[in-house]
Amino acid sequence: MRKLKLIIPAGLALLASPALADTPDDIVDLLGARAPGAETQMQTRGYADVGGNNIWWNAKTGVCVKVHVSQGRYKTIDMLPDGDCGMKAMEESDAAAPGEPSKAAVDACMNSADEYQEEPDGSSVMKHAKRSGANWVLTMDTGGDSSHCTVTDAGDVISMDR
Repeated sequence: MRKLKLIIPAGLALLASPALADTPDDIVDLLGARAPGAETQMQTRGYADVGGNNIWWNAKTGVCVKVHVSQGRYKTIDMLPDGDCGMKAMEESDAAAPGEPSKAAVDACMNSADEYQEEPDGSSVMKHAKRSGANWVLTMDTGGDSSHCTVTDAGDVISMDR
């Protein structure tokens, strides 16, 4: 009987480990958390909800995840390919793929959005980008608040507004 008691907990640990293996280290502590509070923590840690269905993107780390909620709590957080978030991770170089803003433009808007929303550095993420003539208009998410940043490819911020 004693052996059976040891085998059952070990088996349960094996069943739980795949969810932990696929969960990014920076949000693994949110497993089991109540969904409303966990959503706030996701935003605080740089993730933005990208179109619902519990899919989140972190532009700074290039991580795309899907959150599975059960009984109002985060049950699993699975990593997804970048394409599932409709995004690409920011490269270290300033070169951007055609149709995408440069790293300099994104970084400048992230910093400006942090200041504009009076939040700590690294709080803002890019949700959307579109061309406006020679410039870009980036929609930034800062802790659930949106702002619009007009910026050049070189990273010169022209305007910042809600």
